[in-house]
Amino acid sequence: MFSAFSRRGRVRIVSFLSAAFAVLCGTAINEHIQTIRLQQAVTNSYLHAFSEVTASLDQMEAALQKGVYVTSSPMLCSLCDEVYAEASTAQMALGQLPFGSVELEQTASFLATVGDYAQSLSRTSALEGACPGDQDRENWKELSTAARQLSDQLDELELQLFDGSFSIDNVEVVEERLSQRQDVSGETDLDGFQMVEADFPELPSLIYDGPFSQHLIGRTPVMLEGQQEVSEQDALADACRMTGWEDLNVTGEVEGTLPAYTCSSADGTRTVQISREGGMLLSCFTQGCPDGIRLTADEAVEKAQEFLTALGLSDMEESYYSIHNNILTANFCYAPNGVRCYPDLVKVSVSLADGGIWGYEGQGYLTNHRERELAQPVISQEDAEACVSPLLEVLDRRLAVIPTRGENEVECWEFLGEAEDGSHVLCYINAQTGAEEKMLLLIEDEHGTLTI
Repeated sequence: MFSAFSRRGRVRIVSFLSAAFAVLCGTAINEHIQTIRLQQAVTNSYLHAFSEVTASLDQMEAALQKGVYVTSSPMLCSLCDEVYAEASTAQMALGQLPFGSVELEQTASFLATVGDYAQSLSRTSALEGACPGDQDRENWKELSTAARQLSDQLDELELQLFDGSFSIDNVEVVEERLSQRQDVSGETDLDGFQMVEADFPELPSLIYDGPFSQHLIGRTPVMLEGQQEVSEQDALADACRMTGWEDLNVTGEVEGTLPAYTCSSADGTRTVQISREGGMLLSCFTQGCPDGIRLTADEAVEKAQEFLTALGLSDMEESYYSIHNNILTANFCYAPNGVRCYPDLVKVSVSLADGGIWGYEGQGYLTNHRERELAQPVISQEDAEACVSPLLEVLDRRLAVIPTRGENEVECWEFLGEAEDGSHVLCYINAQTGAEEKMLLLIEDEHGTLTI
Protein backbone atom coordinates (compact mmCIF):
# COMPACT_ATOMS: atom_id res chain seq x y z
CA MET A 1 0.00 0.00 0.00
CA PHE A 2 2.78 2.38 0.98
CA SER A 3 4.86 1.42 -2.07
CA ALA A 4 1.94 1.95 -4.47
CA PHE A 5 1.16 5.29 -2.89
CA SER A 6 4.80 6.31 -3.23
CA ARG A 7 4.78 5.38 -6.89
CA ARG A 8 1.63 7.43 -7.47
CA GLY A 9 3.13 10.30 -5.47
CA ARG A 10 6.29 10.20 -7.52
CA VAL A 11 4.29 10.20 -10.74
CA ARG A 12 2.24 13.15 -9.55
CA ILE A 13 5.35 15.08 -8.52
CA VAL A 14 6.99 14.42 -11.86
CA SER A 15 3.80 15.47 -13.64
CA PHE A 16 3.50 18.63 -11.60
CA LEU A 17 7.16 19.52 -12.20
CA SER A 18 6.85 18.83 -15.91
CA ALA A 19 3.74 21.00 -16.13
CA ALA A 20 5.41 23.78 -14.13
CA PHE A 21 8.50 23.58 -16.32
CA ALA A 22 6.36 23.76 -19.44
CA VAL A 23 4.50 26.80 -18.06
CA LEU A 24 7.78 28.50 -17.14
CA CYS A 25 9.24 27.79 -20.57
CA GLY A 26 6.10 29.10 -22.24
CA THR A 27 6.15 32.23 -20.09
CA ALA A 28 9.84 32.81 -20.77
CA ILE A 29 9.36 32.35 -24.50
CA ASN A 30 6.35 34.67 -24.48
CA GLU A 31 8.25 37.35 -22.52
CA HIS A 32 11.21 36.98 -24.89
CA ILE A 33 8.91 37.47 -27.86
CA GLN A 34 7.32 40.50 -26.21
CA THR A 35 10.78 41.92 -25.46
CA ILE A 36 11.85 41.46 -29.08
CA ARG A 37 8.67 43.13 -30.27
CA LEU A 38 9.17 46.03 -27.87
CA GLN A 39 12.78 46.46 -28.94
CA GLN A 40 11.73 46.40 -32.57
CA ALA A 41 9.04 49.02 -31.90
CA VAL A 42 11.59 51.27 -30.18
CA THR A 43 14.06 50.77 -33.03
CA ASN A 44 11.36 51.59 -35.58
CA SER A 45 10.47 54.78 -33.68
CA TYR A 46 14.15 55.80 -33.70
CA LEU A 47 14.41 55.13 -37.43
CA HIS A 48 11.25 57.14 -38.05
CA ALA A 49 12.59 60.05 -35.98
CA PHE A 50 15.91 60.00 -37.85
CA SER A 51 14.04 59.98 -41.16
CA GLU A 52 12.12 63.04 -39.94
CA VAL A 53 15.42 64.81 -39.22
CA THR A 54 16.85 64.11 -42.65
CA ALA A 55 13.62 64.93 -44.51
CA SER A 56 13.17 68.25 -42.69
CA LEU A 57 16.81 69.15 -43.20
CA ASP A 58 16.44 68.51 -46.94
CA GLN A 59 13.39 70.79 -47.09
CA MET A 60 15.15 73.45 -45.01
CA GLU A 61 18.15 73.39 -47.33
CA ALA A 62 15.91 73.83 -50.38
CA ALA A 63 14.20 76.86 -48.80
CA LEU A 64 17.58 78.36 -47.89
CA GLN A 65 18.78 77.93 -51.47
CA LYS A 66 15.67 79.69 -52.80
CA GLY A 67 16.24 82.52 -50.35
CA VAL A 68 19.48 83.45 -52.10
CA TYR A 69 17.47 84.55 -55.14
CA VAL A 70 14.37 86.08 -53.54
CA THR A 71 13.60 89.70 -54.47
CA SER A 72 10.39 90.55 -52.59
CA SER A 73 9.45 90.93 -48.93
CA PRO A 74 6.37 88.63 -49.07
CA MET A 75 8.39 85.79 -50.66
CA LEU A 76 11.21 86.31 -48.16
CA CYS A 77 8.73 86.04 -45.27
CA SER A 78 7.24 82.88 -46.77
CA LEU A 79 10.65 81.23 -47.16
CA CYS A 80 11.72 82.32 -43.66
CA ASP A 81 8.57 80.75 -42.21
CA GLU A 82 9.31 77.54 -44.13
CA VAL A 83 12.90 77.44 -42.86
CA TYR A 84 11.72 78.00 -39.28
CA ALA A 85 9.05 75.29 -39.53
CA GLU A 86 11.43 72.69 -40.97
CA ALA A 87 14.15 73.55 -38.44
CA SER A 88 11.65 73.17 -35.59
CA THR A 89 10.42 69.82 -36.94
CA ALA A 90 14.00 68.54 -37.23
CA GLN A 91 14.76 69.70 -33.68
CA MET A 92 11.75 67.86 -32.27
CA ALA A 93 12.63 64.69 -34.16
CA LEU A 94 16.24 64.93 -32.99
CA GLY A 95 15.00 65.12 -29.42
CA GLN A 96 13.33 61.71 -29.82
CA LEU A 97 16.67 60.00 -30.41
CA PRO A 98 18.56 58.63 -27.38
CA PHE A 99 21.24 61.20 -26.60
CA GLY A 100 20.70 62.61 -30.10
CA SER A 101 20.96 66.22 -28.96
CA VAL A 102 24.19 65.35 -27.12
CA GLU A 103 26.00 63.31 -29.75
CA LEU A 104 24.69 65.65 -32.46
CA GLU A 105 25.20 68.77 -30.38
CA GLN A 106 26.45 70.91 -33.27
CA THR A 107 23.60 69.70 -35.46
CA ALA A 108 21.04 70.65 -32.80
CA SER A 109 22.70 74.05 -32.35
CA PHE A 110 22.73 74.60 -36.13
CA LEU A 111 19.02 73.88 -36.42
CA ALA A 112 18.19 76.20 -33.51
CA THR A 113 20.34 79.01 -34.90
CA VAL A 114 19.05 78.80 -38.47
CA GLY A 115 15.43 78.64 -37.31
CA ASP A 116 15.85 81.63 -35.00
CA TYR A 117 17.72 83.64 -37.65
CA ALA A 118 14.96 82.96 -40.19
CA GLN A 119 12.26 83.97 -37.72
CA SER A 120 14.07 87.24 -36.91
CA LEU A 121 14.58 88.01 -40.61
CA SER A 122 10.91 87.30 -41.35
CA ARG A 123 9.77 89.66 -38.61
CA THR A 124 12.08 92.45 -39.79
CA SER A 125 10.96 92.01 -43.39
CA ALA A 126 7.28 92.02 -42.41
CA LEU A 127 7.63 95.18 -40.31
CA GLU A 128 9.82 97.13 -42.71
CA GLY A 129 8.74 95.62 -46.03
CA ALA A 130 12.42 95.22 -46.89
CA CYS A 131 14.02 92.81 -49.32
CA PRO A 132 17.11 90.85 -48.25
CA GLY A 133 20.33 92.84 -48.35
CA ASP A 134 23.70 91.70 -49.64
CA GLN A 135 24.79 90.40 -46.22
CA ASP A 136 21.55 88.45 -45.79
CA ARG A 137 21.98 86.87 -49.21
CA GLU A 138 25.53 85.88 -48.37
CA ASN A 139 24.34 84.42 -45.04
CA TRP A 140 21.62 82.40 -46.78
CA LYS A 141 24.13 81.13 -49.34
CA GLU A 142 26.57 79.95 -46.65
CA LEU A 143 23.78 78.44 -44.53
CA SER A 144 22.44 76.64 -47.60
CA THR A 145 25.90 75.20 -48.34
CA ALA A 146 26.29 74.08 -44.73
CA ALA A 147 22.81 72.54 -44.71
CA ARG A 148 23.53 70.64 -47.93
CA GLN A 149 26.79 69.22 -46.56
CA LEU A 150 25.10 68.22 -43.32
CA SER A 151 22.14 66.75 -45.18
CA ASP A 152 24.43 64.61 -47.37
CA GLN A 153 26.18 63.26 -44.27
CA LEU A 154 22.92 62.39 -42.52
CA ASP A 155 21.48 60.83 -45.68
CA GLU A 156 24.50 58.53 -45.86
CA LEU A 157 24.14 57.70 -42.18
CA GLU A 158 20.45 56.93 -42.74
CA LEU A 159 21.35 54.37 -45.41
CA GLN A 160 23.72 52.71 -42.93
CA LEU A 161 20.93 52.59 -40.35
CA PHE A 162 18.54 50.84 -42.71
CA ASP A 163 21.07 48.31 -44.03
CA GLY A 164 22.14 47.47 -40.46
CA SER A 165 25.78 48.60 -40.68
CA PHE A 166 25.10 51.28 -38.05
CA SER A 167 22.61 51.38 -35.18
CA ILE A 168 21.09 53.92 -32.83
CA ASP A 169 22.35 52.56 -29.54
CA ASN A 170 21.07 52.56 -26.02
CA VAL A 171 22.27 54.92 -23.31
CA GLU A 172 25.17 52.77 -22.08
CA VAL A 173 26.68 52.34 -25.56
CA VAL A 174 26.25 56.03 -26.33
CA GLU A 175 27.99 57.05 -23.09
CA GLU A 176 30.93 54.79 -23.92
CA ARG A 177 31.16 56.25 -27.41
CA LEU A 178 30.99 59.80 -26.04
CA SER A 179 34.12 59.11 -23.96
CA GLN A 180 36.06 58.96 -27.27
CA ARG A 181 38.72 56.64 -25.94
CA GLN A 182 41.85 56.72 -28.05
CA ASP A 183 43.69 53.70 -29.36
CA VAL A 184 47.41 53.08 -28.91
CA SER A 185 48.28 55.12 -32.00
CA GLY A 186 46.71 58.19 -30.39
CA GLU A 187 43.93 58.43 -32.96
CA THR A 188 40.33 58.66 -31.84
CA ASP A 189 37.99 56.06 -33.30
CA LEU A 190 35.04 58.03 -34.61
CA ASP A 191 31.90 56.45 -35.95
CA GLY A 192 28.39 57.38 -37.00
CA PHE A 193 27.21 60.49 -35.23
CA GLN A 194 30.73 61.48 -34.20
CA MET A 195 31.85 61.52 -37.83
CA VAL A 196 29.03 63.93 -38.62
CA GLU A 197 30.09 66.22 -35.76
CA ALA A 198 33.82 65.97 -36.59
CA ASP A 199 33.20 67.02 -40.22
CA PHE A 200 30.66 69.71 -39.34
CA PRO A 201 30.63 72.51 -41.93
CA GLU A 202 31.85 76.02 -41.12
CA LEU A 203 29.05 78.48 -40.40
CA PRO A 204 28.86 82.23 -41.07
CA SER A 205 28.91 84.73 -38.21
CA LEU A 206 25.28 85.78 -37.90
CA ILE A 207 24.64 89.25 -36.49
CA TYR A 208 20.92 89.74 -35.96
CA ASP A 209 18.34 90.46 -33.29
CA GLY A 210 18.17 87.04 -31.68
CA PRO A 211 19.61 84.95 -28.83
CA PHE A 212 22.09 83.08 -31.08
CA SER A 213 23.57 86.23 -32.60
CA GLN A 214 27.37 86.47 -32.64
CA HIS A 215 27.27 89.84 -30.86
CA LEU A 216 26.09 88.17 -27.65
CA ILE A 217 29.07 85.86 -27.29
CA GLY A 218 31.31 86.98 -24.45
CA ARG A 219 29.21 90.07 -23.77
CA THR A 220 30.55 91.96 -20.73
CA PRO A 221 28.03 93.31 -18.21
CA VAL A 222 27.84 97.09 -18.66
CA MET A 223 28.19 97.97 -14.96
CA LEU A 224 31.30 95.82 -14.50
CA GLU A 225 33.31 97.32 -17.35
CA GLY A 226 36.52 98.83 -16.00
CA GLN A 227 35.85 97.71 -12.42
CA GLN A 228 38.73 96.55 -10.23
CA GLU A 229 38.87 92.94 -9.06
CA VAL A 230 38.11 92.44 -5.38
CA SER A 231 39.69 89.89 -3.04
CA GLU A 232 37.88 87.02 -1.35
CA GLN A 233 38.02 88.85 1.98
CA ASP A 234 36.51 92.01 0.50
CA ALA A 235 33.83 89.98 -1.31
CA LEU A 236 32.91 88.27 1.96
CA ALA A 237 32.71 91.61 3.77
CA ASP A 238 30.51 92.99 0.98
CA ALA A 239 28.24 89.95 1.13
CA CYS A 240 27.69 90.31 4.88
CA ARG A 241 27.19 94.08 4.67
CA MET A 242 24.73 94.02 1.74
CA THR A 243 22.56 91.19 2.97
CA GLY A 244 22.87 91.66 6.75
CA TRP A 245 23.78 87.96 7.04
CA GLU A 246 26.77 87.53 9.34
CA ASP A 247 27.46 83.76 9.32
CA LEU A 248 28.93 83.59 5.80
CA ASN A 249 32.14 82.13 4.38
CA VAL A 250 33.60 82.07 0.86
CA THR A 251 32.87 78.60 -0.48
CA GLY A 252 33.71 78.82 -4.18
CA GLU A 253 34.08 80.83 -7.38
CA VAL A 254 32.05 81.06 -10.57
CA GLU A 255 33.74 81.64 -13.93
CA GLY A 256 32.24 82.70 -17.26
CA THR A 257 31.11 86.10 -18.54
CA LEU A 258 30.23 87.17 -15.00
CA PRO A 259 32.90 85.80 -12.61
CA ALA A 260 31.82 85.79 -8.98
CA TYR A 261 32.60 84.60 -5.47
CA THR A 262 30.09 82.32 -3.75
CA CYS A 263 29.55 82.81 -0.04
CA SER A 264 27.45 80.42 2.05
CA SER A 265 26.25 80.10 5.62
CA ALA A 266 27.62 77.32 7.83
CA ASP A 267 24.37 75.35 7.63
CA GLY A 268 24.12 75.83 3.85
CA THR A 269 20.70 77.52 3.97
CA ARG A 270 21.94 80.89 2.70
CA THR A 271 23.97 81.60 -0.43
CA VAL A 272 25.31 84.89 -1.80
CA GLN A 273 27.15 85.67 -5.04
CA ILE A 274 29.39 88.75 -5.30
CA SER A 275 30.90 89.84 -8.63
CA ARG A 276 34.66 89.46 -8.77
CA GLU A 277 34.90 92.77 -10.64
CA GLY A 278 33.51 95.61 -8.57
CA GLY A 279 32.28 93.52 -5.64
CA MET A 280 28.61 93.97 -6.54
CA LEU A 281 25.72 91.81 -5.32
CA LEU A 282 24.61 89.40 -8.04
CA SER A 283 22.21 87.27 -6.03
CA CYS A 284 21.32 85.92 -2.64
CA PHE A 285 18.99 83.10 -1.68
CA THR A 286 17.58 81.52 1.47
CA GLN A 287 16.28 77.95 1.54
CA GLY A 288 13.04 77.00 3.23
CA CYS A 289 9.82 78.90 3.90
CA PRO A 290 9.04 81.58 6.50
CA ASP A 291 6.61 80.61 9.26
CA GLY A 292 3.37 82.58 9.01
CA ILE A 293 2.28 85.90 7.49
CA ARG A 294 2.46 89.12 9.50
CA LEU A 295 3.10 91.72 6.77
CA THR A 296 0.78 92.97 4.05
CA ALA A 297 1.92 92.91 0.43
CA ASP A 298 2.38 96.71 0.43
CA GLU A 299 4.55 96.51 3.56
CA ALA A 300 6.70 93.78 1.98
CA VAL A 301 7.14 95.83 -1.22
CA GLU A 302 8.24 98.76 0.94
CA LYS A 303 10.85 96.51 2.63
CA ALA A 304 12.12 95.48 -0.79
CA GLN A 305 12.37 99.13 -1.86
CA GLU A 306 14.36 99.95 1.28
CA PHE A 307 16.75 97.08 0.48
CA LEU A 308 17.38 98.45 -3.01
CA THR A 309 17.98 101.93 -1.63
CA ALA A 310 20.55 100.49 0.80
CA LEU A 311 22.30 98.85 -2.17
CA GLY A 312 22.52 102.25 -3.86
CA LEU A 313 19.94 101.47 -6.58
CA SER A 314 17.90 104.63 -7.14
CA ASP A 315 14.87 105.39 -9.36
CA MET A 316 13.66 101.80 -9.05
CA GLU A 317 9.94 101.24 -9.59
CA GLU A 318 7.98 98.12 -8.68
CA SER A 319 6.06 96.71 -11.64
CA TYR A 320 4.35 93.62 -10.22
CA TYR A 321 4.79 90.96 -7.57
CA SER A 322 3.85 87.37 -6.72
CA ILE A 323 3.41 85.55 -3.41
CA HIS A 324 4.32 81.91 -2.78
CA ASN A 325 5.15 80.01 0.41
CA ASN A 326 4.84 83.15 2.57
CA ILE A 327 7.42 84.95 0.39
CA LEU A 328 6.66 88.02 -1.73
CA THR A 329 8.86 88.42 -4.82
CA ALA A 330 8.69 91.90 -6.32
CA ASN A 331 10.01 92.91 -9.74
CA PHE A 332 11.63 96.35 -9.94
CA CYS A 333 12.99 98.15 -12.99
CA TYR A 334 14.96 101.34 -13.43
CA ALA A 335 12.48 104.16 -14.16
CA PRO A 336 14.11 107.60 -14.53
CA ASN A 337 11.46 110.31 -14.95
CA GLY A 338 8.80 107.59 -15.03
CA VAL A 339 10.20 105.84 -18.14
CA ARG A 340 10.44 102.16 -17.25
CA CYS A 341 13.64 100.53 -18.52
CA TYR A 342 12.72 96.85 -18.35
CA PRO A 343 16.20 95.52 -19.26
CA ASP A 344 17.42 96.98 -15.92
CA LEU A 345 15.41 94.49 -13.88
CA VAL A 346 15.94 93.17 -10.36
CA LYS A 347 13.88 90.80 -8.21
CA VAL A 348 13.66 91.08 -4.43
CA SER A 349 12.09 88.38 -2.24
CA VAL A 350 10.82 89.36 1.21
CA SER A 351 9.59 87.20 4.07
CA LEU A 352 5.97 88.00 4.93
CA ALA A 353 6.68 86.70 8.44
CA ASP A 354 9.21 89.33 9.53
CA GLY A 355 10.10 91.49 6.50
CA GLY A 356 13.57 89.98 6.17
CA ILE A 357 15.23 89.75 2.76
CA TRP A 358 14.81 86.21 1.48
CA GLY A 359 16.36 86.52 -1.96
CA TYR A 360 17.68 88.86 -4.66
CA GLU A 361 18.47 88.59 -8.38
CA GLY A 362 20.44 91.45 -9.93
CA GLN A 363 22.27 90.01 -12.93
CA GLY A 364 19.94 91.70 -15.44
CA TYR A 365 20.54 95.08 -13.85
CA LEU A 366 24.34 94.68 -13.79
CA THR A 367 24.34 93.46 -17.38
CA ASN A 368 22.23 96.24 -18.88
CA HIS A 369 22.09 99.28 -16.61
CA ARG A 370 23.41 102.60 -17.92
CA GLU A 371 22.23 106.15 -18.34
CA ARG A 372 20.37 106.19 -21.64
CA GLU A 373 19.81 109.09 -23.99
CA LEU A 374 16.32 108.31 -25.22
CA ALA A 375 15.28 109.68 -28.58
CA GLN A 376 12.30 111.97 -28.82
CA PRO A 377 9.29 109.84 -29.85
CA VAL A 378 8.33 110.22 -33.49
CA ILE A 379 4.95 108.64 -32.82
CA SER A 380 2.80 110.65 -30.43
CA GLN A 381 1.01 109.02 -27.52
CA GLU A 382 -2.33 109.61 -29.21
CA ASP A 383 -1.23 108.07 -32.52
CA ALA A 384 0.32 105.08 -30.72
CA GLU A 385 -2.84 104.56 -28.67
CA ALA A 386 -4.82 104.43 -31.90
CA CYS A 387 -2.82 101.29 -32.77
CA VAL A 388 -4.13 99.45 -29.72
CA SER A 389 -6.97 97.01 -30.34
CA PRO A 390 -10.44 98.61 -30.04
CA LEU A 391 -11.37 95.55 -27.96
CA LEU A 392 -9.22 96.94 -25.14
CA GLU A 393 -9.98 99.91 -22.93
CA VAL A 394 -6.71 101.72 -22.22
CA LEU A 395 -6.31 102.26 -18.47
CA ASP A 396 -2.74 103.53 -18.32
CA ARG A 397 -0.04 104.72 -20.70
CA ARG A 398 3.66 105.57 -20.43
CA LEU A 399 6.98 105.42 -22.23
CA ALA A 400 9.11 102.31 -21.69
CA VAL A 401 12.28 100.67 -22.92
CA ILE A 402 11.88 96.94 -23.59
CA PRO A 403 14.46 94.28 -24.49
CA THR A 404 14.36 92.40 -27.76
CA ARG A 405 15.15 88.72 -28.20
CA GLY A 406 18.70 89.62 -29.18
CA GLU A 407 19.23 91.68 -26.01
CA ASN A 408 18.92 94.93 -27.93
CA GLU A 409 16.47 97.62 -26.81
CA VAL A 410 13.57 99.52 -28.30
CA GLU A 411 11.70 102.55 -26.97
CA CYS A 412 7.95 102.02 -26.89
CA TRP A 413 4.68 103.40 -25.68
CA GLU A 414 3.34 100.99 -23.07
CA PHE A 415 -0.44 100.70 -22.79
CA LEU A 416 -2.30 98.79 -20.10
CA GLY A 417 -5.58 97.63 -21.61
CA GLU A 418 -8.59 95.95 -20.09
CA ALA A 419 -10.62 93.39 -22.06
CA GLU A 420 -14.36 92.90 -21.85
CA ASP A 421 -13.93 89.99 -19.41
CA GLY A 422 -11.87 92.14 -17.03
CA SER A 423 -8.49 90.62 -17.94
CA HIS A 424 -5.56 92.94 -18.61
CA VAL A 425 -3.11 93.17 -21.50
CA LEU A 426 0.11 95.16 -21.94
CA CYS A 427 0.65 96.46 -25.49
CA TYR A 428 3.95 97.96 -26.67
CA ILE A 429 3.96 100.28 -29.70
CA ASN A 430 7.32 101.35 -31.15
CA ALA A 431 7.71 105.07 -30.39
CA GLN A 432 9.74 105.60 -33.58
CA THR A 433 7.87 103.50 -36.15
CA GLY A 434 4.43 102.80 -34.70
CA ALA A 435 4.93 99.04 -35.09
CA GLU A 436 3.46 96.61 -32.56
CA GLU A 437 6.57 95.32 -30.79
CA LYS A 438 5.21 93.08 -28.03
CA MET A 439 2.07 92.03 -26.21
CA LEU A 440 1.86 90.51 -22.71
CA LEU A 441 -1.05 88.96 -20.86
CA LEU A 442 -1.32 89.71 -17.15
CA ILE A 443 -2.31 86.73 -15.02
CA GLU A 444 -3.70 88.18 -11.81
CA ASP A 445 -4.93 86.30 -8.74
CA GLU A 446 -4.64 86.38 -4.95
CA HIS A 447 -0.95 85.45 -5.26
CA GLY A 448 -0.06 88.52 -7.34
CA THR A 449 0.60 89.14 -11.03
CA LEU A 450 2.50 87.23 -13.70
CA THR A 451 3.09 88.12 -17.35
CA ILE A 452 3.04 85.75 -20.30
